[in-house]
Amino acid sequence: MAEKERLTNKQRREQARQERKRKELEVAQKRKRNQVRNGLVTFGIVGVVAAVLLQALLGGTATIDDTIEITAADASDARSDAGCEVLTFRQPLPARYHFEANQAPNPATIYPDIRPTHSGPHSVGMHPITAAATSQISEVASTHNLEHGSIIVWWDPESVPRSTANDIGSWAETLNASGFRRDVGGVGIMTAPYEDPGMSSGKSIALRAWGTAMDCDTWDETVANAFVLDNYGMHGIGPERNLAPFPDGVLAYSDLDVSDTPAEEAPSGTPSDDEMVELDDDELEQLG
Repeated sequence: MAEKERLTNKQRREQARQERKRKELEVAQKRKRNQVRNGLVTFGIVGVVAAVLLQALLGGTATIDDTIEITAADASDARSDAGCEVLTFRQPLPARYHFEANQAPNPATIYPDIRPTHSGPHSVGMHPITAAATSQISEVASTHNLEHGSIIVWWDPESVPRSTANDIGSWAETLNASGFRRDVGGVGIMTAPYEDPGMSSGKSIALRAWGTAMDCDTWDETVANAFVLDNYGMHGIGPERNLAPFPDGVLAYSDLDVSDTPAEEAPSGTPSDDEMVELDDDELEQLG
């Protein structure tokens, strides 16, 4: 065997220098690969966070892309299956006066029959549109929302499971995001629990529009969609329903044409001065 050629000191130094350069290049390439990978991961995380934040800012809910169509027969069957009862239909209470929030009477004295109410006296201010309230909202304020054409679905927290309450809230959020919510007019779809004094019908679900009340044993989305179709905004009889035009392409009957309610069937307009009342001490005491 030939004796291995011996390297000079200069050659060994050059060889060591080349080996260092090779290792430095490997380290640099590995660092670059890690940076690219980490950048992609960071970009993905930022993208997800941005999407979540954007969804939250936009209401955190999807919209309805294709019109939800139901038939009159489907709605009738759903009402029967859900144990629904129409308590009053397009018959608002005769009094419609407004009062300041700090003068709000005891609701039991101004809403003597059906609770939650479907119409009647209410506060000057409206309740902010709340699609999925988790505690009972003001009845005297939200009645003003009904006057403008809103729909309210109340549910009994003693008999409605939390999962169903979530479904009710999600339904309202989707409709609002699809065109039913109009904050300027205080108009939209609202849902909330109703504990005090409890539903007068003894049922679990209460659907309300101005002058119309229907209570059901169980929640059914077809029932709710039909109620909105028949009573929301310009389809209902709210005195100020002109603030709530019915949005196109969201809900429709496939076999019925539901149009705006004509003025001769339900007069509309803003309250006159004589409907804006300020209660004196004796009246406040009488109203509880």
